[in-house]
Amino acid sequence: MPKVTLSTELPASAGSVWNLIGGFNALPDWHPAISKSELSDDGSKRTLHVVGGGSIVEQLETTGEGHRYSYSVLKSLLPVPNYGGAIAVKPNADNSGCTVEWSGDFQALDVPDNQAIRIIQGIYQLGLDNLSRLFGV
Repeated sequence: MPKVTLSTELPASAGSVWNLIGGFNALPDWHPAISKSELSDDGSKRTLHVVGGGSIVEQLETTGEGHRYSYSVLKSLLPVPNYGGAIAVKPNADNSGCTVEWSGDFQALDVPDNQAIRIIQGIYQLGLDNLSRLFGV
């Protein structure tokens, strides 16, 4: 099962970064490929509307100690069934900033593993690059 993990360091506190990205419905606030997110009544599912059309339905799986949540994809346009992901923000050891880590594992459907990996890496990198821009890196 392919796995992707990307991270970026930001010159901001873990708390301030988490305030932007930590809400399960907050992806449109920082990821440029997501135009809108709709949260289910109970807050356990989100429907992400992708810029240019299409949607993705995800389910919140866990919220952990500190700044972390995990989720799974219920419906997607991408060729990656059985996708499980997590987003975490960790303060740097010297408290000079924080590291955002985005990870996921999945199966590749109708495409080679390396192609599915590149697709997920591209999605993660787009979001992390935008966070760097938002936090002045």
